[in-house]
Amino acid sequence: MQKIKNVFENFKYLLFLSTLAFSFCSPLCSRNKDSSYSSQKIQEEKERRTNQNDFEVIIENLEIPWTIIFINRDEILITERPGKVKIFSLQYKKLIREFQIEGIKHIGEGGLLGATIHPDFKENNFIYLYYTTEQNGNLINRVERYILKNYELIKDKIILNDIPAGRIHNGGRIKFGPDGHLYITTGDAGNSDNSQNINSLAGKILRVEEDGSIPEDNPFGNYVYAYGIRNSQGIAWDAEGNLWAIDHGRSGIQSGLDEVNLIEKGRNYGWPVIQGDERKEGMETPITHSGEDTTWAPADLIYYNNSLFFTGLRGQAIYKYDITNRKLEVYFSQKFGRLRAITIGPDGYFYVSTSNRDGRGYPNEGDDKILKINPEIFFDSVSYKLEGKFYNLLVADEPAEWLRGLMFARKCADGFFDFSYEITPCLNWWDGMIFIFPDKMVRSFWNKNTLVDIDIYWINDDDVIGKAFLPSFERTKKIYTVTSPSQVNKVVEIIN
Repeated sequence: MQKIKNVFENFKYLLFLSTLAFSFCSPLCSRNKDSSYSSQKIQEEKERRTNQNDFEVIIENLEIPWTIIFINRDEILITERPGKVKIFSLQYKKLIREFQIEGIKHIGEGGLLGATIHPDFKENNFIYLYYTTEQNGNLINRVERYILKNYELIKDKIILNDIPAGRIHNGGRIKFGPDGHLYITTGDAGNSDNSQNINSLAGKILRVEEDGSIPEDNPFGNYVYAYGIRNSQGIAWDAEGNLWAIDHGRSGIQSGLDEVNLIEKGRNYGWPVIQGDERKEGMETPITHSGEDTTWAPADLIYYNNSLFFTGLRGQAIYKYDITNRKLEVYFSQKFGRLRAITIGPDGYFYVSTSNRDGRGYPNEGDDKILKINPEIFFDSVSYKLEGKFYNLLVADEPAEWLRGLMFARKCADGFFDFSYEITPCLNWWDGMIFIFPDKMVRSFWNKNTLVDIDIYWINDDDVIGKAFLPSFERTKKIYTVTSPSQVNKVVEIIN
């Protein structure tokens, strides 16, 4: 038997696994939600220790930054709610250009909110802005397309007009999905009846063609994609192309019940008829929620390595929700104050904005800021010695149900970044994974859609009892299956 040695490194430095996603036949995808988890009975909220090396303040003295966009590897575009668009150079850490958007009405929660760039931005220079303005004496929200070229921002056309607006609940997040359509989150504008009215653009997730026309396969023949939303400010797509959204729950004396939802076309997400774990035919309960006594006030959402990450305004934290193990963890609680925008940069780091100057926070020196955060802190890692070589591996929890088969691994050239819907950057800083199984059951793996070659080691009590090789599906074009020769307590997957 060949002996191997586990060497666990300091767990505050965690592996950056930038390109790993999983292929699951998950209960989430079939809408079979775990109500006991949603009711918070077994939800885990854990504050992780962090230190000064885990983050860096890269920009200061902003005024309510709402969206962060990378327009190239070195330059970021930031929207500020009072109406300014700013472009910064990260290399030189300075402001390059600043634009004041005409007609912005910065009233309450309204103003210049979401922004996104076209999937073909390098060719067409299209940037889309969501903002509050006034039309015929009434407040409305609007999505407008601009052209950003040679550091000039030029109006192009209105994409969507007459979205109901108010002092509160304006939604405002916009992103292009993997289908090439523009998705827009809107709030109920302070009138909860709007959310259940499929003929109103308020309290919805909207789906629009890039030029503002209605997609032929939208469920109601209009812009509405999903409804029953209170005030969603964050959407993201996972590795399987599923759409997720966060939503603000009730407010006032009775707060809490903020939501994480798996969004499907034409579905009703219940506001204001049902909340929390309540159920009603034809309405969807959330995958998870904050409970009655906790308020996240979720503000933006990204997907990264099989987890959803969202910021909290009132919660003053970054939240990580593992969509397989249905586990919630809390990071940076009350360290920076209110947090709003979050995105992934081409370098694989998270970029997060504070929102302490929005009238509901307590500004600190230098607020508002943009923080650069090392994503390694969100994942446990181990250095593993195998056949005389050390590997950096992610330590994976066993899924609640063993459904996924072999992991779906994506590996590509350094610097790849798909701006269309913020897919995880592919930076080859990782070697693979180690799975630890306390029950020592025999495990079967199959190459269902793996994009890279993988060596699998079956290990029990640090003895290698078997080894298998799985070629990539692209190379074999078939499903490959391997099974451990006996009971094991570890499985190590090494990416070739």
